[in-house]
Amino acid sequence: MRRLELRAFGAPEVIRLVDDEAPPEPGPGEVRVRVEASSLAFTDTLIRRNLYPVLKLRLPLTPGYDFIGRIDSVGPGVARWRVGDRVADLIQTGGNTTHLVRPAATLVAVPQRLDATRAEPLVLSYLTAHQALFREAEAKRGDQVLVYGATGAVGMAALDLCRAFGLPAVGVASARRERIVNGLGAAFVAYDEPDSAGKLDRLARERKGFRVIIDAARGEALSSVTSRLAPDGRLVVLGFSAPFRDARRNGRQQPGLMARLGFAFDFLRIKWLASRPGTSRRISFYDIVQRRVRRPDDFRDDLTTLFGLLEDGRISPRVQTVFRLDEAVEAHRLIESGRVVGRLVLDLASPIGDGGGGVAYPRAESRKTAATALRDAVRG
Repeated sequence: MRRLELRAFGAPEVIRLVDDEAPPEPGPGEVRVRVEASSLAFTDTLIRRNLYPVLKLRLPLTPGYDFIGRIDSVGPGVARWRVGDRVADLIQTGGNTTHLVRPAATLVAVPQRLDATRAEPLVLSYLTAHQALFREAEAKRGDQVLVYGATGAVGMAALDLCRAFGLPAVGVASARRERIVNGLGAAFVAYDEPDSAGKLDRLARERKGFRVIIDAARGEALSSVTSRLAPDGRLVVLGFSAPFRDARRNGRQQPGLMARLGFAFDFLRIKWLASRPGTSRRISFYDIVQRRVRRPDDFRDDLTTLFGLLEDGRISPRVQTVFRLDEAVEAHRLIESGRVVGRLVLDLASPIGDGGGGVAYPRAESRKTAATALRDAVRG
């Protein structure tokens, strides 16, 4: 058994590769999973730096917000699953390991024919976008949608789902990513060009307001964002990437103290507004884990729906690069460089030291080193 471990919070270099003597054994009501793929997402870097606002962390810990794998051992009393079944789960920490034990009741079935590295983004990124659009905002075909942070993992998932379900969308991202947003069938607004706010205001007026706004960035004043809603519109806040983007622009890896205080204030304010009776149908703060606790059947049903959409070719997750366990430090550096478009994925099925590394997806045969992947991405 091999896994990643954090014994301190901090920069990517705190990640360690650990060898354990033997995989854990499942107890009553549990199964052991041989993990095939796990998350390498922006959320994982926040956990590594202990900046994730809704999670209390204790060291040491293994990162990895989710996983897909095959059951290789079944504990007493488990009737639903058999050895060889493919499953997925969302666990917040612990997924970056070759083997783990999970309660059988929390698992979701994964179709046998799906490639694990291609399906892994569905568990966190696509499920977040899907539930924000269709559970929180109750989007329907033809609804106008505005997506902030449109080329992040959740933003791209949201645009992909909008295209699949006939939702006209506008994506907000940096100017150099216009072609990516347009390629997902969305109109484009650059946040880093003059009069971006004015352009968004004009688009909102032309559409008589956006029925749905998905904000994965939080780079604009809340009043400006809500002013672009249709009378019956819904704003769903689910990310705060803008403070980290601004820090990178100023040569820092993470926001300074004042920026973090502002981020915390914004976070608490939105949660408070979302809880007020008069605004509960207009603003919501989406937390995938808390929503799963409240509505576990929705989690299972929605993830099953997404696996079906992928099987049918209706959605197409963008996996920029696939990394092995021993390349995790380079992967985290790449995420923090701000040059990832879509998702990175951790491949736990490939042996370490097999001569590969940093696979440029989907052409697994054209492998390159993680260092090369990082250099290419930084060059843009």
